[in-house]
Amino acid sequence: SVHPPQRLEREVLLVPARLRVCAGAMAEALASCCVGVCGLLVLMFCASWSSVAPTEMALSYNNLLKTVNPIIIDQPGLKFVGPFVSLIKYPKTIQTLEYNSDHRDLLDGRTRDGLPLILGLAFQYRLLPDKLHELYHSFENNIGDYKDIFRLMGMHIVTEEATKFTAYQFFNEKQNIAGVMRAKLDAYFQQNLFATVDSLQINEDDLPEAFTQAILLASTSKQNITRMEKTRDAKVIEFQTARLVALAQANVTLQHAYGDKHRILQNGRADASIIDAFVEAELQAYGKIHDGLELRGDELLKYIWYDTLSGGGVSSDASQELDIQMLFGVNPAAYISEK
Repeated sequence: SVHPPQRLEREVLLVPARLRVCAGAMAEALASCCVGVCGLLVLMFCASWSSVAPTEMALSYNNLLKTVNPIIIDQPGLKFVGPFVSLIKYPKTIQTLEYNSDHRDLLDGRTRDGLPLILGLAFQYRLLPDKLHELYHSFENNIGDYKDIFRLMGMHIVTEEATKFTAYQFFNEKQNIAGVMRAKLDAYFQQNLFATVDSLQINEDDLPEAFTQAILLASTSKQNITRMEKTRDAKVIEFQTARLVALAQANVTLQHAYGDKHRILQNGRADASIIDAFVEAELQAYGKIHDGLELRGDELLKYIWYDTLSGGGVSSDASQELDIQMLFGVNPAAYISEK
């Protein structure tokens, strides 16, 4: 058996060994704890990064404090947002909202004259970056709820605006109506929904069949009337042109007539002058015959007659050959040609 003093001495000798074992265990535990903390820090650091695409903008949401940072992130790239923070992303580009049969949400309304109207349309909107924080706090109980608000308000405004136009206007002035609706939507969206409406297209407008047929008939008649009016206007222009041409031709005819008149007068004056000169020359020539040969009365007349027959006189051409001969002492009625 071991006596008590010896046992106590043995226990004292074992204390340092036990202390060394405890210190080694604590060191191992501390090392494991440090490794775990470092791993957690690395994991938190990696989770503190997020990216924003060029077509996106975002808000920073703190998942621990349940708060949203009002600073808008609108520059693309990799962002350090911090631990326990995520990004709520929104589109920065133009978005389209459609009401059509594919989505079973055609708009059912009435025109100003009371006819039923089925509208299918689409409009393009864009979120305002500087109003993104207000948009989130106003409509976002869940991410994306603002789209339902946009759809419902667009439906209300469009159907209300449709009541301000007649069915005939929807048939003939669809583009103008789309412009008015876009302006109304844009004003309301900017003031209340933190977005702008850039364009709107009316893709479908179904009116009652009887009205459509009546409008088509009226349109056909109007086209016929327009065609006849254009034909009438063309004929008026044609007749006016014909009148102008006739006036021009009349002026030409008058000018030709004036020219012919002056030509005839000039020719007449020239002929009269020639005749006067010829007669004067004949008078002078026969006057000399009268004085030189002392021919009188019938003798002078016979001379003049025979002289004319032989090609004599003032107007005679000496180089011209004549086919006649003069016979003296023969009755003039007995004139015989060589041929």
